[in-house]
Amino acid sequence: MFPTLSHLVNYLLGTDFSWPIPTFGFFVGLSFVLSYLTFRAEFVRKERIGAITAFEERTPPVREIIWVILIGYGVTGFLIGYKGIAFFLDATAFWANPFRWIFSSDGHLLGGLILSSLFVAFILLTYKRSERKVAQDGIRTVHPKELMPTLVLWAAVTGFIGAKLLNIFEDYRLYQSHSIWDMLRFSGLTFWGGLLFGATSYLYIGMRKGIDWRHLADIGSLGMLVAYGVGRIGCHLSGDGDWGIVNTVEKPFSWLPNWMWSFNFPHNVIHQGVYMPGCTDKYCYVLPEGVFPTSFYESTAILLAFAVLWIIKGRIKMPGVLFTIYLFVISIERFLIEFIRVNYKFDVFGFLLSEAQLVSLGILLLAVFMVVYLSINRYNKLMKSRIQF
Repeated sequence: MFPTLSHLVNYLLGTDFSWPIPTFGFFVGLSFVLSYLTFRAEFVRKERIGAITAFEERTPPVREIIWVILIGYGVTGFLIGYKGIAFFLDATAFWANPFRWIFSSDGHLLGGLILSSLFVAFILLTYKRSERKVAQDGIRTVHPKELMPTLVLWAAVTGFIGAKLLNIFEDYRLYQSHSIWDMLRFSGLTFWGGLLFGATSYLYIGMRKGIDWRHLADIGSLGMLVAYGVGRIGCHLSGDGDWGIVNTVEKPFSWLPNWMWSFNFPHNVIHQGVYMPGCTDKYCYVLPEGVFPTSFYESTAILLAFAVLWIIKGRIKMPGVLFTIYLFVISIERFLIEFIRVNYKFDVFGFLLSEAQLVSLGILLLAVFMVVYLSINRYNKLMKSRIQF
């Protein structure tokens, strides 16, 4: 496995350098970038075909918000200078434990004050120019794609919080042996927590701007699929524990690589399994028995579904249909994969189901509800058009 990005690059290119950027974190970041591009492309497409439209928004004159701007840039400049200069002066402390260092009090006070002053001075110098550029009434036309920075930022923040909270709830026994810093740094994230929290903030912001929730849901469906699929690549490559149960079943196809069927996840990022004799790396553990590489299966299934929906999206005319298909895909895929994943099971009327399976059933019911809702909505529109005719 490749716990850091340098492990992966060294394996692919035959190089030998140390760059302690977590592989899981890199792919999470990549998933955000690709999700952002997918969202934006769909907002542009929806506006082009007239499904959603631009809207007017009041922008307060610069003089009304100048103090907010000054404080925001001042604090941002201070944090960048405080931590940034400290990093260049002593990068070793950062690389020893990046997450703990970022949230510690370590920093360069003078550097923070100097950069904060420069940021504030820059804003003051450009204040009059900015005020002239904004109309007195403060009304401007906003295209839906311009909401993307706000939408993705809040969806990412709330999604990460939700994914972490639900992961801690799911694996509380594992986290009992970790400090609060380790809990925050730990790579495990729960998809459902991220989806529910992130989607709620995304829909809330979009609907406040007057965009129909069905179009928002359709746009979000493609963006979430690509984020989920790419994120699962990070899970697999880093070996973050999202693997399956022990697989002792004989490989069904001789041409299938062994790691696609049963894998031991050597050098996994969570130090699970047995110690590898002679290993001098920081990550020296391997599972004693091969397990199902479920994160690979999920990534393959989800990205394939994304590719299919991306190809046919233009043929789907009714808003909400794409979202309904998405609900069926993620609920069925997750429900089935859980049967071969390592997870705590609950006794539900005699059936042993994981928390993810229970949530999947809820999502599946929502998908069925959407089918009924869209069918009734279509029928009512059809009857209304006949009456008018």
